[in-house]
Amino acid sequence: MTDSRIWNHMLSKVSPLFVAFAALLLGVTCMVVFAETASAHGYIEAPASRALQCSQDLNTNCGQVKYEPQSVEAPGSFPSGGPADGHIAGGGVFPELDAQSATRWNKVTINGGTNTFKWHLTAPHATKEWKYYITKKGWDPNQPLARANLELFCSFNDGGATPSNKVTHQCSVPTDRSGYHVILGVWEIANTPNAFYQVIDVNLVNGGSGEDLPTVPANVVSPSQTKTSVTLNWSASSSAIGIKEYEVYRNGQLVGKTTGTSYTDSGLTANTSYTYTVLAVDTAGNKSSSSSALTVKTSNDSSVYPAWEASKVYVTGNRVTHNGVVYEARWWTQGEEPGNADVWVAVN
Repeated sequence: MTDSRIWNHMLSKVSPLFVAFAALLLGVTCMVVFAETASAHGYIEAPASRALQCSQDLNTNCGQVKYEPQSVEAPGSFPSGGPADGHIAGGGVFPELDAQSATRWNKVTINGGTNTFKWHLTAPHATKEWKYYITKKGWDPNQPLARANLELFCSFNDGGATPSNKVTHQCSVPTDRSGYHVILGVWEIANTPNAFYQVIDVNLVNGGSGEDLPTVPANVVSPSQTKTSVTLNWSASSSAIGIKEYEVYRNGQLVGKTTGTSYTDSGLTANTSYTYTVLAVDTAGNKSSSSSALTVKTSNDSSVYPAWEASKVYVTGNRVTHNGVVYEARWWTQGEEPGNADVWVAVN
């Protein structure tokens, strides 16, 4: 009997049930292998990560990660390995997550000290370790996130164990910095070369002494006035998480908001004094204290005189407006502020 006839004869004796069982066993084996290499996924649900907030519509224009916040997977062994600088947040998979500025992402307010970090694993996996990093003091939130910006503050070694679907860690967040910071959580897988990356945008509160509030707007002045309007200018405030806007108050009542450092208040009455204050609001909604009050008077003259300029030369008879008052120069002058120098006399 030839070899082919022998082989065909043997196959004819194999039970169809055995063939079906073998096929099923092969399929299960493939499923297990695939699960071990591809199905580990998870995200940080508290404090809510940047990716999770995309799925919750608290962050917008996020791209595909909106539908799969659990899938920010990239090479592991961070920081010696892992995604390239500038692509850490998105893992090289979701580039929209890599956008970085002081105002781009919604922030979660947390206090320094002990915090609970909760992962939700949609597919648990044998785990090497968990690591948590935070941006350093003085980092620039308007630059791409890089390894040099980050420092490790908490880690847990699982030694290859497979966790449950919910993983909770207690970590002490640094108390020596405040304002906008990014926390990076890394889930290192034990039996694949990959890891999962989750960044959290936080408004970190420490100290409780007001150091987390925006600075007070300074140098509030009124460079020009008309019979029905007053224009205000001031110096920009600062905040570690960025300034969102300024609120302008007239006689203690909010009259407007602006993202810039100037504002024109209109619809006023001629020859009338108004008192203004300005405060700054950061991207987390924190408000500064009010600026020093400035009292300004609208004009009562049919002529509109130019605003006083410190660098300009004035001679006898020149008229200017300054903080709502019209002044006339009594002699040659430069750099002497109306209202604070005898060379100027108020004429209205």
